[in-house]
Order: sequence, then structure tokens, then C-alpha cells
Amino acid sequence: MLAHSRILSAFLFFLAATSAFAAAPAWRFQPPADSGIANVRDYGAKGDGVTDDTAAIARAISENIDKSRYRANPFIYLPAGTYLVSDSIEGRIIGEGRDEGKVWSAGWRSMLILIGESREETILRLKDNAAGFQDPEKPKWVVATGSEHDDRNNQPGGGNRAFRHNILNLTIDVGEGNPGAIGIDFVANNRGSIDGVTLRAGRNSGHTAINLTRWWPGPAMVHDVRIEGFDHAIRLDHYQYGMTFENISIRNVRKTAVTNANNVAVMRRIDFVGSAPFYEGKGGHSMLSLLDSKLVHAGGEPAAAIRSGGLLNLRRVATAGYSRVVEDLRKEGAHLAATQEGASMIESHDQGFAYASSGGAPKPLHLPIAEIPTVRPPAGAGWTDGGATSETLQAAIDAGAEWIYIRPVQTVKFSKPVVLRNKVKLIMGFHGCIDGPGGKDAKGRADEPPALIVGEGESEVVTLEHLFIGGRVENPSKRTLMIRHCDLEQHGLLANGPGKSHVMDVIGRNYHIGPKHTFFARQLNAEFGPDPLFTNAGTSVVLGFKMESSPAGSKDAPDSTPSLVNLSGNLEVFGGLLYTLGNDRRQAPKVPAFTNTRGSIAISFRNNGKPDTYYPVVLREGTLQAGKDTPREAIKGPGAALLTSSRK
Repeated sequence: MLAHSRILSAFLFFLAATSAFAAAPAWRFQPPADSGIANVRDYGAKGDGVTDDTAAIARAISENIDKSRYRANPFIYLPAGTYLVSDSIEGRIIGEGRDEGKVWSAGWRSMLILIGESREETILRLKDNAAGFQDPEKPKWVVATGSEHDDRNNQPGGGNRAFRHNILNLTIDVGEGNPGAIGIDFVANNRGSIDGVTLRAGRNSGHTAINLTRWWPGPAMVHDVRIEGFDHAIRLDHYQYGMTFENISIRNVRKTAVTNANNVAVMRRIDFVGSAPFYEGKGGHSMLSLLDSKLVHAGGEPAAAIRSGGLLNLRRVATAGYSRVVEDLRKEGAHLAATQEGASMIESHDQGFAYASSGGAPKPLHLPIAEIPTVRPPAGAGWTDGGATSETLQAAIDAGAEWIYIRPVQTVKFSKPVVLRNKVKLIMGFHGCIDGPGGKDAKGRADEPPALIVGEGESEVVTLEHLFIGGRVENPSKRTLMIRHCDLEQHGLLANGPGKSHVMDVIGRNYHIGPKHTFFARQLNAEFGPDPLFTNAGTSVVLGFKMESSPAGSKDAPDSTPSLVNLSGNLEVFGGLLYTLGNDRRQAPKVPAFTNTRGSIAISFRNNGKPDTYYPVVLREGTLQAGKDTPREAIKGPGAALLTSSRK
């Protein structure tokens, strides 16, 4: 009775201390007829909940996943219905001898895009008591992506060439009586996402909802996901790379909800209720940044909400019903106790090495974080073809089109910049490509003309989605720009107006944020070159930042790659991964990782790569060329739970 009373009072405190998370808008995805999408019904799938659709869906994937691979594979589309399967659905081609090592990469290919018409009404369901899904000691996936690899025996599908996988807008149900079933076994690199997905397990079913333990998970994004049942909600492994999660609801998990063995994880807006612990970070290199979340222990003996042996950031986290908020698994054992009869509101807590250049205690910036703007066409909305040139795309915009698409495997040739104005709300690429005015050889220099400019218009938000953008994007406007599931390559973003810009699940470099601008990133992957990957003079918050350096002495970047430069303003980064390439100390960067010229920065990060190639200078206060340096020897451990600098 006392335990029940304690949980009830804690829960009431919890409800009073937090507001409900807003759900993403429902989306009925109905693509235009000439969008090039591969409809599984055209390959024999019935979606009637009775017919076994395994072979038909596998055939739809096999015949489309190798069409363009890294660039423009068609989406695999599942109209509303219940698709019964009896075996795994994989991002692989069907080839004779595939399972005997006679097919390149064992059939695995990049760029599986599996998308449903409706999250609630498109259901991929595993048969009850399905053969092969019975042993939790040998779990088996229902849906899996994989990496390309030159080894013909790459049957597990791991690797670091799992580019641009997306699983979108559907439900995966592992049925009943399948205790060894994994909902999604996901590997994606540079960019990729699980977005708008429900995973549920019935009675006596479900090993793991989202498994991220094959080499090498990330960088990638998991967004707007609901998990119901399973032994584990999310399992992470591997030293490289990192994953970003936001708007995740977890219910009725039987064991630890999230386990992490040395990966870098950023989680925001996690809504967890269950009798199991929420998180266990195994190993000193595991890293979790948890923000704006609520964790409720309901039933069973109270335990620690979070058990961490690595780096940890908590910002604005409410817990209820736990004996401890954090159990520190390191030798230091700096536990964080719960308060108010098991209920706590943690404004800020860091576990692991922390460093302030001032010599005092480092303090987070607590910059406000705007929610992800999600723009979706209503059911029955008309799509407009953007055509094949900058002139046809601009004409569609100026004629008042709201929802514009670019056909897959099509390159839109630009002779001049296109201005996003009037009523346009969304340009959906279906993995079409834009070649900006500078052409394929453009280097992203400031003197090159941009490809896209955000102008003033009727819609508060304009979104670019599933596009390869071969040219700079500029936002000089008061509006909000959202770039989602896109490649910016070396061209980058120039955001210098008074509005806001968001990027989610984007690869590219050369970001320049102006003094009046506010910028938010989720899963930002930036790689290579001699120039700073990200330059801030405004207000920027980055959740999940993986960079990759050119080795010093390389032709493209003799001094290697500066990571982040703060010219002025405020910059806060959670879950940074500094991946320095090279084999020995001679190839270590000759430029600093972070530069703060003026303003304030607060960064949590971890190193990756060979230790001799780590940045010798972690922080420089001054200019990129000269200033007061913090050497890597000052950072005790694999990285810093918090590194701060403030300069007037």
C-alpha cells in the first residue's frame, strides 16, 4: 500500500511538472501517379491480413533497390492494409546463390525507403508463432536494412555503407507467440531514419523493437516512434558512430528499455512508463544526452531510472517512482538520488569529465529548443510536378503550388537560383536531384550562386525533403526553413535572416548561421574539407553532430578539417562525435576542433578514431589561426560531458 501511495504521489508530481508531448500530425501519404514509386500491390501483395505477402514485398524491394543505389532508388510504397509476413523483410536483392556467398555484398544494398500510406492503417504483421522467431537467445528481425560490402559473405549486413535507409509512416506488429522477434534491425550511415513508425508486440512476443547492434549504427535519426511491449525498446552497440532520437513513446517494456554499449546517443522528448529501468550505459565510451523527457516507474520494486558507466547529460528530465535518478557505474559512484518521495525534476546533471576554459565550474547554456516543424499535405491535396529546370520549378511556385514534387532519378538543371515564395509549403524530392547554377563542380564557395533562396511567403514554414541539393541553400527571410532527409553535400546552408532554420537527418557541410538567425539541427553529419564544417554567429542548438576530418597532409585539406567555429552568439551541442581519420600522429589535425572567437559555447562530445589522430587542440579561444589553446591532454577520458567557453 505504501509503495502504491509513493508511486501515485510521484506520478501526480510528475504530471504537474511536465506538459504532454504533442503528437506529430497524422499523414495519409498518397503519392502522385507519375512519382516513380514502387507499389507493393503491383508485385502481388494483397494487404488483406490473410494472404502471406512476404515474397511479394521482397520482390518489390529486390527489383527496385538496385536501380540507383546511393542516389535515387524508388520508394517502396505500402497502401493501407495489413500485410501478413512469415519471414524477414530485408533491404536485399534476390539472387541465385545469395545465401551461399555468390552474390556481391550478399545482396545487401543501400537506400531502402519503405513507406506506408498511413501509420495507423498500414500494418506489417508477423504471423503468430512464426517459425524462426521463437528463440530469444537467437533473435531474428522482421524488417532489416543493411550495408553494402565487397565481401560476398556479408550475410549479417553490417558495415559503414548503409546509406540513406528510411522506414516511414507505418506500423510493424510482431504478432503473438514470437519471443525472438526484432521489430526493426536498423543500420544506416551518414543519414537515414525511422520516422513516424509504431512498433508493437503482442502476448509472449517481442525481443527488441529497434535493434542497433550490427556494425556500425549511425549517424541516423529515429523520430516520432511509439513502442508498445517487447523485452527491450532500443539496443545500441559499437564505438562508432551515433544515433539521435526524438519524440519517442515507450510503454510496457519488460526489461531495460534502452541499452547502450559505447555508442553516442542523443535523446529528446522521451515519454517512458514501465516497470523496467529506462537506460543502462555499458562501458566508459557510452554516451547519453537526455533532454526534455519524462520517465515513470510503474509497478515492481523501485530501481534507478538510469544506470550509466559513461558520459551523461540530463537537461530538464522529470522522473517518478524511482529510488534513484542515476546510478553511476563508474568507480566514482556519484549517484543522483530521487527527491520528493521518488519524484524528481532534474534541470541539469552531467556525469563524466567536465571542463570550463575559465577554470570555474562549467555551466550549460540552456538554450530554448524549438520543436520539429512537420509539414504534410492533407488527404486529397494536389501535387504539382516541379519539372526539370529552374524555370519550370519557379513557374510552379509562382503559380501558387503548395505541394511540389521532383521525380526520382531526375536531375533538375538550374540556370539561376529558385526563390521559395508565394504559397509553397513542401518540395518533396522522391530522391530527385537539383544541380544548382554552379553545376556539379561547384565547391560551395561564397562567390558561387545559390540554388535555393527562401523568400517571404504565405506559409510560415517551407520544407525541403528527400532531395539531393547540389547548390547552396539560403534563408535570408523571416520564415522557418525545414530541411529533412536531404543531402547538402559541400554546398551547405547560409542562414542570415531573422527567421529560423531546422535540419533533421542531413549530410552536408559549410553551414553559416548569421547573427540574427536561430538554427536547430537533429542528426547533422558533416565531413571533410579545409573549411570549418559549421560556423555560428547566431543562436544554434545541435542534437547529434558527427564530423569526419580529412587527414592532415591530404590534398583537399593539408591542415585537416576545423569542426565548429563560434564567431559570436551562442552555440550548444549535445552528442558530438569527433571522428578523425588517419593512421598516426602525422595525420592529426593542425587546426582546432572547436574555436570560440566571441560568445558562448557548451559542447558534449566524444572522440573517435585512432588516439594518435585526435585533435591536438580541442578548444581555441581567439581566431581559427591563433588564440589560447586547450590541448587534448586537458580532456581526461574519451571526451567531455560538458566543455564550455565564454568570451566577450
